[in-house]
Amino acid sequence: MLRIAYIDHTARWSGGEVALYNILTNIGEHIDPLVILAEEGDLADRLRQRDIDVRIVPLDDSIRNRGRNAVNLGAPAAAYRLLAYGKKLAPLLREEKVVCVHTNSLKSAFYGAVAAKSAKVPLIWHIRDHIGPPYLKPIVAKGIRLMSRFLPNGVIANSKSTLSALELPPDKKTLVVYSAFAKAITARDVTANSRDDDSFNVVLVGRLAEWKGQHILLEAARTFLPDKRVKFWLAGDALFGEEEYKRRLESTMREYGLDNVNLLGHVDDIQGLMQRCDLLIHTSITPEPFGQVIIEGMAAGLPVIASNEGGPRETVVPNETGLLIEPGDPAKLEEAIRWMLEHPQERQQMGDKGMERVKKHFVIENTVKDIVHYYKGLLAGV
Repeated sequence: MLRIAYIDHTARWSGGEVALYNILTNIGEHIDPLVILAEEGDLADRLRQRDIDVRIVPLDDSIRNRGRNAVNLGAPAAAYRLLAYGKKLAPLLREEKVVCVHTNSLKSAFYGAVAAKSAKVPLIWHIRDHIGPPYLKPIVAKGIRLMSRFLPNGVIANSKSTLSALELPPDKKTLVVYSAFAKAITARDVTANSRDDDSFNVVLVGRLAEWKGQHILLEAARTFLPDKRVKFWLAGDALFGEEEYKRRLESTMREYGLDNVNLLGHVDDIQGLMQRCDLLIHTSITPEPFGQVIIEGMAAGLPVIASNEGGPRETVVPNETGLLIEPGDPAKLEEAIRWMLEHPQERQQMGDKGMERVKKHFVIENTVKDIVHYYKGLLAGV
């Protein structure tokens, strides 16, 4: 078995961490994972419940929570502390006879590079973010692109869009693996979705962050106030210092009197929630690296409306499994929702085709098989 170290700066239950959990709990007998996290949290707890080796090496909150675009007078000191933290991990890697380091976030990519180089083992960056404006400042994106050419031995990306944004040379060892669906896919539970009324439930799932575009949904929801059938559910909460954005959303809801919108906060049973819905929307206003929740919605038999940028262009087949619209345009979103509302038969067909697409292209078995094969090829060439 290959002893692989998986490194992440956060243990919060967010998109990249959910994807890592799905990989580690399905990777099988070929890999002996060692997970090194910089804090306690849901990810650590859930992995321990599955008997996966988790080590917590605390990283100061001021560094762990530092913004991705924080290029200021504090940057040199923060970089030095990340360097020291990375060196601190190297003895653990050597002691555990780790043969490769696999980082799972941008922040861990940098201190993971220090740890891997100090322990003299290969390094893989798993990139789950769009490396470019407006998500990152141009100078930050340029720096990451430059380092991605030289620091890691290989790069895994969660979509072709994410990989393309890195602008890597052709000889770089790369792999695109989608953040796959990791549960059984069964026929949509019609009884669970049956209701006595004619309500039309629209769900948006994702952490509350401006680039995720929940404010675009609120603008569209305003136009549906006269139609009491239409309800909007926002599942997810503010993470990573985004509480101010949540307060802005709540203020907008009060200002517009949006009694057709419900902020649900964090929801554990997303699949159960989706069974009660008619439509999934995804409103990112910057290129979404992948959009794992889109796969979850399609697996639940929901048609999807998503922004026509980044990862969704690789997952949603326009007019077959859903609709792709111009990002950041409430009028286009309203128009697409209204079309779905008025075309129930086409909506059902889209949901059915989306479920079949997930079964064919986005299941966890394919993901872990590709990753294990990639490990073996990379290690053989080092």
